[in-house]
Amino acid sequence: MLVAAAVVAAGCGGGSHATGPPASLALPGAPPVPTSEITSAAAQMCGIVAQSHQSPATVLQPFYAGPHNALHLLAALAAPKHRPEADQLLSVMLTYEAAIAAQPPPATTGADADALLQAVGGAMTALGLAAPAC
Repeated sequence: MLVAAAVVAAGCGGGSHATGPPASLALPGAPPVPTSEITSAAAQMCGIVAQSHQSPATVLQPFYAGPHNALHLLAALAAPKHRPEADQLLSVMLTYEAAIAAQPPPATTGADADALLQAVGGAMTALGLAAPAC
């Protein structure tokens, strides 16, 4: 789970973003990461957050099948130049993952999902991407 945290990544591809976000983000030793992979995961988090508030016992599979891996990738992309945001994202991911794995999930699962969405937004903003608007 923390493999992505150990990846030393470069920043977000350099250059100005005056014409919008870059089409891809640089990750040394790997092919460029399409920006759409990150923005899609962030958009999926909007539904995951709502589900975490309404039915936390049903969110485990959608989270891992959906945005989970891309959120680790987001942390790896942010880590080199935005370590606090990357660390915050990984920290709240661990808390959220523990919550949704518990049977039954704790009453704080919705709040944990909110914190995760906020951390996703923080990492995206640090990379020059628009945070999800749910």
